[in-house]
Amino acid sequence: MDDIGGYSKIKSLTVKDFTAFSETTLNFSDLNVIVGENGVGKTHLLKLPYAILASCQRPGGRPTSNEGSSGSDVTRGRPTAAALEPTLSKKLVGVFRPKKQRVGRLVRRRQGYNTCSVKLKLADEAASIKFGFSTRSSKVNITACPNVWNNSLPVFLPTHELLSLPPGFIWLYDRYATEFDETWYDTRKLLGAPSLRGRPNAYADVDNLLKDVIGGTVTYNKNDEHFYLRQRDGLLEMLLVAEGLRKVGMLSHLIATGQMGNVNYLFWDEPESNLNPKIMLTVADAISRISRSGTQVFVATHNLFLLKELELIQHKNSEKRYLRYFALEQDGDGVAVNQADDIYDIDPLVALEETNKQSDRFAVESQK
Repeated sequence: MDDIGGYSKIKSLTVKDFTAFSETTLNFSDLNVIVGENGVGKTHLLKLPYAILASCQRPGGRPTSNEGSSGSDVTRGRPTAAALEPTLSKKLVGVFRPKKQRVGRLVRRRQGYNTCSVKLKLADEAASIKFGFSTRSSKVNITACPNVWNNSLPVFLPTHELLSLPPGFIWLYDRYATEFDETWYDTRKLLGAPSLRGRPNAYADVDNLLKDVIGGTVTYNKNDEHFYLRQRDGLLEMLLVAEGLRKVGMLSHLIATGQMGNVNYLFWDEPESNLNPKIMLTVADAISRISRSGTQVFVATHNLFLLKELELIQHKNSEKRYLRYFALEQDGDGVAVNQADDIYDIDPLVALEETNKQSDRFAVESQK
């Protein structure tokens, strides 16, 4: 009998000697916000669970470059370690792009030989997975294999918008070695997918907010492989739309085509980039609404304005605490992670510290 699987929230992520991290466990909520200086691994903490969840999909269940790579032994029944190990290894390499295309390059750098381990724990323990690899490894070794498929779609929105990618990007990626990481490929393929019929739009209210911001509806012409913004007076080429609005348009289009109706994990890297504070208010509202409607959201940000707005929205919906913060800091033994449910309980909050320092400097200078 097939093990269908389904949606199960991520409870925690434990890593030991993975990239910049020595050893840490992150305990997640519905909306998870990761902050920290550049180079401390914020994006890595988005990419790692994304790659794992994408790899643990039933073959053919999502449009990624792993399609058909797992073999017929996993098309029915439970996933097996023998089948998942090459799929997960390939996905990690595709998402992180280590040198020499080897997962061993993702082990935290120390002199000589080293090993790393990763555990993704889901609310449904049967969907959890644990694996490891060494500096010499070309593939992962799964030590605790999930017993069910994770059929809930993860989506990754990178810092850069993808609606203006040139025609032929998918064709080029499928056939040639490129320097684009695989999150671009996966998301661009979802953006170009046809609308899903009969799927209830759980985020219609969010889409209405986003359409008001971008001033129209994002449409895709499969003949010329271009995206356009449909406005009252006609179609506007996407390259003529402001970059920040194109970024918001990605989420709007995924909702409008029904793709977000099948999404239960949203990873968004620096959603605030190229956005003014007025638009950030709407983006923060959209993120919060999505996280309260069943999709687990993971955000990496530097922006204090966005952080404060998310916290304000949380207080307006104080019947349940759904927001959790993670502050990353470089220490003597890798990157340390401080986590808390309240924004003022995490340390260091670099954005707040630097903003306060700037306010002090401004006050001094203005009195001269």
